[in-house]
Amino acid sequence: MTELKMDVALGEGIRRLPVYLLLDCSGSMAGAPIEAVRRGVELFIQEVLNDPFARETVYVGVITFDSDARMVTNGLVPIDQFQPPYLSASGQTSLGKALRLLQESLDRDVRPAIKGKEKGDWKPIVFILTDGKPTDDWRTPHMEIRNRQERKVLNVITVGCGPDIDEQTLKEIAIGPTFRMDNSEASFIAFFRWVSQSVISVSRVVTQPGGGERTINLPPPSPVIQYVP
Repeated sequence: MTELKMDVALGEGIRRLPVYLLLDCSGSMAGAPIEAVRRGVELFIQEVLNDPFARETVYVGVITFDSDARMVTNGLVPIDQFQPPYLSASGQTSLGKALRLLQESLDRDVRPAIKGKEKGDWKPIVFILTDGKPTDDWRTPHMEIRNRQERKVLNVITVGCGPDIDEQTLKEIAIGPTFRMDNSEASFIAFFRWVSQSVISVSRVVTQPGGGERTINLPPPSPVIQYVP
Protein backbone atom coordinates (compact mmCIF):
# COMPACT_ATOMS: atom_id res chain seq x y z
CA MET A 1 0.00 0.00 0.00
CA THR A 2 1.17 3.54 -0.77
CA GLU A 3 2.72 5.25 2.25
CA LEU A 4 0.36 7.86 3.67
CA LYS A 5 1.79 11.26 4.47
CA MET A 6 0.44 14.51 5.87
CA ASP A 7 1.96 18.00 5.88
CA VAL A 8 2.01 19.71 9.27
CA ALA A 9 3.69 22.77 10.75
CA LEU A 10 5.90 22.54 13.82
CA GLY A 11 6.09 25.21 16.49
CA GLU A 12 6.47 25.92 20.19
CA GLY A 13 4.07 25.12 23.01
CA ILE A 14 0.44 24.08 23.03
CA ARG A 15 -1.77 25.33 20.21
CA ARG A 16 -5.12 24.12 18.95
CA LEU A 17 -5.35 21.42 16.26
CA PRO A 18 -8.72 21.84 14.46
CA VAL A 19 -10.27 18.59 13.23
CA TYR A 20 -13.39 18.66 11.07
CA LEU A 21 -15.67 15.68 10.41
CA LEU A 22 -18.01 16.13 7.42
CA LEU A 23 -20.54 13.29 7.65
CA ASP A 24 -22.93 12.18 4.92
CA CYS A 25 -26.43 11.74 6.39
CA SER A 26 -28.31 11.27 3.11
CA GLY A 27 -31.14 8.77 2.78
CA SER A 28 -28.92 5.95 1.55
CA MET A 29 -27.17 6.01 4.95
CA ALA A 30 -30.40 5.16 6.81
CA GLY A 31 -30.51 2.24 9.22
CA ALA A 32 -27.39 0.35 10.23
CA PRO A 33 -24.88 2.67 8.44
CA ILE A 34 -25.90 5.88 10.25
CA GLU A 35 -26.03 4.02 13.57
CA ALA A 36 -22.51 2.72 12.92
CA VAL A 37 -21.33 6.27 12.18
CA ARG A 38 -22.77 7.42 15.51
CA ARG A 39 -20.91 4.68 17.37
CA GLY A 40 -17.77 5.48 15.41
CA VAL A 41 -17.89 9.13 16.47
CA GLU A 42 -18.17 8.02 20.10
CA LEU A 43 -15.14 5.76 19.63
CA PHE A 44 -13.19 8.67 18.10
CA ILE A 45 -13.88 10.83 21.16
CA GLN A 46 -12.88 8.11 23.62
CA GLU A 47 -9.60 7.31 21.90
CA VAL A 48 -8.52 10.94 21.43
CA LEU A 49 -9.36 11.75 25.05
CA ASN A 50 -7.14 8.89 26.19
CA ASP A 51 -4.06 10.55 24.65
CA PRO A 52 -2.61 13.41 26.74
CA PHE A 53 -1.23 15.35 23.74
CA ALA A 54 -4.45 15.09 21.75
CA ARG A 55 -6.63 15.88 24.75
CA GLU A 56 -4.82 19.23 25.13
CA THR A 57 -4.69 20.23 21.47
CA VAL A 58 -7.64 18.78 19.51
CA TYR A 59 -10.72 20.91 18.83
CA VAL A 60 -13.54 19.32 16.83
CA GLY A 61 -16.11 20.65 14.38
CA VAL A 62 -18.81 18.36 12.94
CA ILE A 63 -20.81 19.18 9.80
CA THR A 64 -23.58 16.85 8.61
CA PHE A 65 -25.09 17.01 5.14
CA ASP A 66 -28.18 15.59 3.45
CA SER A 67 -30.53 17.78 1.38
CA ASP A 68 -29.16 20.61 3.51
CA ALA A 69 -26.05 20.99 5.68
CA ARG A 70 -25.60 22.05 9.27
CA MET A 71 -22.77 22.52 11.72
CA VAL A 72 -23.89 20.47 14.70
CA THR A 73 -21.13 21.69 17.01
CA ASN A 74 -20.91 25.25 18.23
CA GLY A 75 -17.95 26.03 16.03
CA LEU A 76 -14.78 24.28 17.13
CA VAL A 77 -15.13 22.73 20.59
CA PRO A 78 -12.47 21.16 22.84
CA ILE A 79 -12.45 17.39 22.53
CA ASP A 80 -13.24 17.01 26.24
CA GLN A 81 -16.41 19.11 25.78
CA PHE A 82 -17.54 17.45 22.55
CA GLN A 83 -20.88 15.68 22.75
CA PRO A 84 -21.71 13.15 20.00
CA PRO A 85 -24.50 14.63 17.86
CA TYR A 86 -27.80 12.91 17.14
CA LEU A 87 -27.60 11.58 13.58
CA SER A 88 -30.46 10.67 11.27
CA ALA A 89 -30.44 9.91 7.55
CA SER A 90 -32.68 11.33 4.79
CA GLY A 91 -32.58 13.35 1.60
CA GLN A 92 -29.79 13.94 -0.91
CA THR A 93 -26.02 14.53 -0.74
CA SER A 94 -25.40 18.29 -0.49
CA LEU A 95 -21.64 18.25 -0.06
CA GLY A 96 -21.33 21.71 -1.59
CA LYS A 97 -23.43 23.20 1.22
CA ALA A 98 -21.25 21.37 3.75
CA LEU A 99 -18.10 22.83 2.18
CA ARG A 100 -19.64 26.30 2.44
CA LEU A 101 -20.19 25.77 6.16
CA LEU A 102 -16.61 24.55 6.44
CA GLN A 103 -15.42 27.78 4.82
CA GLU A 104 -17.46 29.85 7.24
CA SER A 105 -16.03 27.98 10.22
CA LEU A 106 -12.47 28.34 8.92
CA ASP A 107 -12.99 32.11 8.78
CA ARG A 108 -14.84 32.37 12.10
CA ASP A 109 -13.38 29.69 14.36
CA VAL A 110 -9.77 29.02 13.32
CA ARG A 111 -7.44 31.45 15.04
CA PRO A 112 -5.04 33.18 12.65
CA ALA A 113 -1.44 33.93 13.43
CA ILE A 114 -0.75 37.51 14.51
CA LYS A 115 2.69 38.76 13.52
CA GLY A 116 4.87 39.27 16.56
CA LYS A 117 2.19 37.90 18.89
CA GLU A 118 0.05 34.76 18.68
CA LYS A 119 1.02 31.88 16.43
CA GLY A 120 -2.58 30.90 15.78
CA ASP A 121 -4.01 27.40 15.30
CA TRP A 122 -2.40 24.56 13.43
CA LYS A 123 -3.62 23.94 9.91
CA PRO A 124 -6.91 21.99 10.13
CA ILE A 125 -7.43 18.36 9.18
CA VAL A 126 -10.70 17.60 7.38
CA PHE A 127 -12.22 14.11 7.04
CA ILE A 128 -15.13 13.68 4.61
CA LEU A 129 -17.20 10.49 4.85
CA THR A 130 -19.78 9.91 2.09
CA ASP A 131 -21.61 7.03 0.43
CA GLY A 132 -22.66 8.75 -2.77
CA LYS A 133 -21.93 11.36 -5.41
CA PRO A 134 -22.63 15.01 -4.46
CA THR A 135 -26.00 16.29 -5.69
CA ASP A 136 -25.14 20.02 -5.59
CA ASP A 137 -22.30 22.27 -6.74
CA TRP A 138 -19.28 21.25 -4.68
CA ARG A 139 -16.60 22.37 -7.13
CA THR A 140 -16.93 26.11 -6.48
CA PRO A 141 -16.50 26.00 -2.68
CA HIS A 142 -13.87 23.28 -3.08
CA MET A 143 -11.79 25.51 -5.36
CA GLU A 144 -12.18 28.42 -2.95
CA ILE A 145 -10.92 26.24 -0.09
CA ARG A 146 -7.92 25.09 -2.14
CA ASN A 147 -7.05 28.68 -3.04
CA ARG A 148 -7.26 30.14 0.46
CA GLN A 149 -4.32 32.38 1.29
CA GLU A 150 -5.02 32.58 5.03
CA ARG A 151 -6.06 29.84 7.43
CA LYS A 152 -5.24 27.28 4.78
CA VAL A 153 -6.44 23.68 4.78
CA LEU A 154 -3.69 21.35 3.61
CA ASN A 155 -5.29 18.03 4.43
CA VAL A 156 -8.75 16.99 3.22
CA ILE A 157 -9.11 13.20 3.40
CA THR A 158 -12.08 11.57 1.67
CA VAL A 159 -13.53 8.15 2.46
CA GLY A 160 -16.27 6.55 0.38
CA CYS A 161 -18.47 3.83 1.84
CA GLY A 162 -20.86 1.43 0.15
CA PRO A 163 -21.33 0.22 -3.44
CA ASP A 164 -22.29 3.51 -5.14
CA ILE A 165 -19.05 5.44 -4.71
CA ASP A 166 -17.62 7.45 -7.60
CA GLU A 167 -13.87 7.08 -6.99
CA GLN A 168 -12.90 9.81 -9.45
CA THR A 169 -15.10 12.36 -7.69
CA LEU A 170 -13.72 11.26 -4.31
CA LYS A 171 -10.19 11.90 -5.53
CA GLU A 172 -11.14 15.30 -6.92
CA ILE A 173 -12.66 16.32 -3.58
CA ALA A 174 -9.63 15.25 -1.56
CA ILE A 175 -6.58 17.39 -0.80
CA GLY A 176 -4.66 14.36 0.36
CA PRO A 177 -5.41 10.62 0.30
CA THR A 178 -8.67 8.97 -0.73
CA PHE A 179 -10.08 5.67 0.54
CA ARG A 180 -13.07 3.42 0.02
CA MET A 181 -14.71 0.75 2.15
CA ASP A 182 -17.99 -1.12 2.43
CA ASN A 183 -20.80 0.14 4.66
CA SER A 184 -20.59 -2.54 7.35
CA GLU A 185 -20.38 -1.62 11.01
CA ALA A 186 -16.89 -3.12 11.22
CA SER A 187 -15.69 -0.82 8.43
CA PHE A 188 -17.11 2.32 10.06
CA ILE A 189 -15.53 1.39 13.39
CA ALA A 190 -12.21 0.76 11.64
CA PHE A 191 -12.48 4.12 9.88
CA PHE A 192 -13.10 6.13 13.03
CA ARG A 193 -10.36 4.25 14.85
CA TRP A 194 -7.97 5.22 12.05
CA VAL A 195 -9.18 8.84 12.25
CA SER A 196 -8.43 8.93 15.98
CA GLN A 197 -5.00 7.33 15.48
CA SER A 198 -4.18 9.84 12.73
CA VAL A 199 -5.29 12.80 14.84
CA ILE A 200 -3.25 11.53 17.80
CA SER A 201 -0.17 11.14 15.59
CA VAL A 202 -0.49 14.68 14.23
CA SER A 203 -1.13 16.18 17.68
CA ARG A 204 2.06 14.62 19.01
CA VAL A 205 4.14 15.97 16.12
CA VAL A 206 2.82 19.54 16.04
CA THR A 207 3.66 20.08 19.71
CA GLN A 208 7.34 19.38 19.03
CA PRO A 209 9.68 22.39 18.97
CA GLY A 210 11.43 23.51 15.84
CA GLY A 211 9.09 25.54 13.64
CA GLY A 212 8.62 25.12 9.91
CA GLU A 213 6.87 22.46 7.86
CA ARG A 214 7.21 18.70 8.10
CA THR A 215 5.67 15.75 6.29
CA ILE A 216 4.70 12.97 8.70
CA ASN A 217 3.65 9.39 8.08
CA LEU A 218 0.08 8.57 8.99
CA PRO A 219 -0.68 5.22 10.62
CA PRO A 220 -1.88 2.65 8.07
CA PRO A 221 -5.63 2.05 8.14
CA SER A 222 -7.24 -1.34 8.63
CA PRO A 223 -7.21 -3.62 5.55
CA VAL A 224 -10.99 -3.08 5.21
CA ILE A 225 -10.21 0.54 4.25
CA GLN A 226 -8.72 0.50 0.77
CA TYR A 227 -6.50 3.26 -0.61
CA VAL A 228 -7.74 4.72 -3.91
CA PRO A 229 -4.64 5.45 -6.06
